[in-house]
Amino acid sequence: MKICLTVPERFVAQRELPQLLSRPADLTLFPEGFLRSPDDLDLALRLTENRPGTVLAGYRDGGWEKAVILENGRVVDKYTKCILTKGERGKGKRPGDRIRCLNSSLGKIAAPICYELHFPEVCRMMALEEPVLMVNPIGTGMYHRLQYLQWTALARARAIENELPVAGCCHFCGEIPLAFAFDSQGETLLEAEGSPGAFFVELEPAGERPIGYLRDRRPELFGGLSEKSLGEKERIW
Repeated sequence: MKICLTVPERFVAQRELPQLLSRPADLTLFPEGFLRSPDDLDLALRLTENRPGTVLAGYRDGGWEKAVILENGRVVDKYTKCILTKGERGKGKRPGDRIRCLNSSLGKIAAPICYELHFPEVCRMMALEEPVLMVNPIGTGMYHRLQYLQWTALARARAIENELPVAGCCHFCGEIPLAFAFDSQGETLLEAEGSPGAFFVELEPAGERPIGYLRDRRPELFGGLSEKSLGEKERIW
């Protein structure tokens, strides 16, 4: 499977889309919030109308951050980000209410949006649907080197523990931009730091899972994951 990971400039989807979608790939990934308006989405739909392949793009839909699957000029499926940072909640963003994979002609795609990659529970719930791969559309770049190292380490961990290839990318907007891809054993297929543009990688979709992490779970012992902790007394929402 040929994947195109884009690191576009922020806030200029109208300018970036024609160029980045002119290059063929089985899956083209755009960052969180890349499409910021109905006009951006309309342009993306027109550009994909006669274009082979699948596009997964971040879409700012009012107060919700979404990932949308575009194929043959239409929205095939959409997922709303469920886990928000304190800063996002302070800006009035709203969370989704269901963690799930996206449907596409390639098969199911797990798409934890940006910060959601930091929650193994989110990624595991998606992995239980047996997606062909996991992608992580990220909003901004990394703010410092430690965050860069932590983020790529978490992406590699999500690949290993779910036996899934994992790929992600962010905007080029002043911080440390990145695009990465790891295979289902955590081996690095691509790690591009500091440059805008489009980065291509060939990866094998998920197939056999020889270690069997999903098979060997003990869900009857995991009830504590849904219990409140850290002294929490009220729901955030």
